[in-house]
Amino acid sequence: MPVFSNGLIPAIASSVLAFSYPVPMGQSIEPGALTKPEGEIVSIDEDRARRMTVPVSIEGRGPFSFVIDTGAERTVLSRKIATRLALDAEEPAELLSIAGSSTVDMVYVPELTVGTKSYDSLIAPVLLARHIGADGILGLDSLQNQRVLFDFVANQISIEDTDTPNSMASNREIVVTAKRRSGQLIFTEATISGIRVNVIVDSGAQISIANSVLRKRLSKRAKERGEDDSLIAVTGQTLGVEFGRARNLRIGRAEFASLPVAFADAPPFEKLGMAKKPALLLGMDVLRRFDQVAIDFKKRKIHFLLPKNTRVKL
Repeated sequence: MPVFSNGLIPAIASSVLAFSYPVPMGQSIEPGALTKPEGEIVSIDEDRARRMTVPVSIEGRGPFSFVIDTGAERTVLSRKIATRLALDAEEPAELLSIAGSSTVDMVYVPELTVGTKSYDSLIAPVLLARHIGADGILGLDSLQNQRVLFDFVANQISIEDTDTPNSMASNREIVVTAKRRSGQLIFTEATISGIRVNVIVDSGAQISIANSVLRKRLSKRAKERGEDDSLIAVTGQTLGVEFGRARNLRIGRAEFASLPVAFADAPPFEKLGMAKKPALLLGMDVLRRFDQVAIDFKKRKIHFLLPKNTRVKL
C-alpha cells in the first residue's frame, strides 16, 4: 500500500505568496471560545511555506523542527536527520505525493516524542530537507487518536486527548463532522459559488488546491482565471497548476468573498475517491483566516473559530 503525503512547497515563491492571506497575528480571543488548551501545548514556528512546525525529539535527541501535516498519512524524516541519527533502513516503498508516485527510502524510528507524547516503532519515508522545508513531517500516524488545535492568535499548537472537554461557548465557532477515508478526514459542509465541495484540511500545504471537476463547474460561474505555473511536492516532483480565484467560499456558517486556488488533477484526489466530484485540499492560506482550527481525528470533528470581523450567518 503506497504511503501518502500531500505536502508541497512553491516552485516560484512570488507566484504563491501573491495568493497568501494569513490571519493577522495578535488578535484577541473571545473568552470561552472554542477551547482553552488543556492538553500538551507545543510552541510553534512558521516555516518558509507558512505552515506550522513543532519541536520533535527522536530517541531523546533533538529537538528537530517538524511540520504538522494533516494531509500526510505517514510521518516523514529528512535524509539529513535520518543519516545523523544512523536510523536503520527498511525496504523502499512507493510514496504518493501531490505530484504523483515515486519510490523512496524508508527508515525505522524507534521512538518519536512531541511534547510529553511518544510514538514507538514508526516506519518513515526519507526525503530531502529542501523539499520538505523542515527536518520532517508529523503525519496522521502520529495524530490519529488526538485532537490537534492550531491557535493562530497565540501562535501555538495544543495536542490533546480527544476525551479532554472542548468548550463550545462562542457563537463564532463552527463544527463540521467528517467522514474518514484512508486515514484522511473529509467533510462536505462547504460550498464555493453554491457548489457543494468535498474538503480535506491539509495543514502541510501553503495554498489550497482544487480538482478540474470544480474548475469546470466554476468556469461558468465565478472563477477568475490566473496564470499557469507549477508547485514542487515534498518528493521534488513538480505539479502543473492553473492559479485562479474562486468566489463565495462557505464552511458551515462562515462565508469568505474570495478564495485563491491552484487547480490541478492531483493524484490524491483519485486515491481518495474524489476524482469525479468537486474537491478541495484546504491549505494554510485559508486556515489562517480563522483564529483557531481544531481537528479531532478520533471523533471526526473539525472546529473552526472565526475572527471577530468575519461575516457570520446565524
